[in-house]
Amino acid sequence: MAKRLRDLKEKPPKKKTKASKASDDVERGFLVTGPTCQEALRGLKDLRLHLEVEAEERKDTQSDHRNSEGVSVCHSLDVELAELHSQRRFLTVGMVCKQVAFLRAQHVDDIPSRLLSRFLVPGRDRFVSRFADRVLPVDMSSQPRSERFSRLAQDVLASHAGRPWRLLYEPFRGGWNTISKEDAFEVCRNILGADRQSVADPEITVVCTVQPRFVGLAVVTFDVDYLRVEDEIG
Repeated sequence: MAKRLRDLKEKPPKKKTKASKASDDVERGFLVTGPTCQEALRGLKDLRLHLEVEAEERKDTQSDHRNSEGVSVCHSLDVELAELHSQRRFLTVGMVCKQVAFLRAQHVDDIPSRLLSRFLVPGRDRFVSRFADRVLPVDMSSQPRSERFSRLAQDVLASHAGRPWRLLYEPFRGGWNTISKEDAFEVCRNILGADRQSVADPEITVVCTVQPRFVGLAVVTFDVDYLRVEDEIG
């Protein structure tokens, strides 16, 4: 009996290992905010439907282009079947903290900040919703720990070094005790250059979102006022 108890103590807990592995996965997607939790979820549903329509239109355009170049019908069918067997393009994760819902991007080609530049700036495909207040991109994320955040910032920001920048820091409920605004400013200054900070005329805006599940980073090249969702087409 004593030997059995000793063996159990020496064996590592399997569930903890799996949870640790899952937490290392990088999140990419969209944080949707609303005045209530229910409206944030409804706004997320509006966003998912909008994105899926956009993806279908793009896929159809690419298919028409391939057919115009003389690609065989058999090849087109193979592409269609591959799409059917692949995972969903966007996955509804749901609430990640109060009044904030998350929509995960499943395909590596779907970069949240680039997609936002297509449908949040004024234009034909602008996303509107009666429920969503804002949509914030998460191009890459890490666990809310200082050392992980530093590595994340290096990966995301290094290619933008030297460009005039500003920071948009959004600490959602429950996340402000991990990565502070000062932490975010520090990595931006170190990587992008302290002398390149520009509040009035930036080329890029670093979007840092902090909430209990993860810390997200993205870089956008449009006015951050467009991150606020309109409820009707003007």
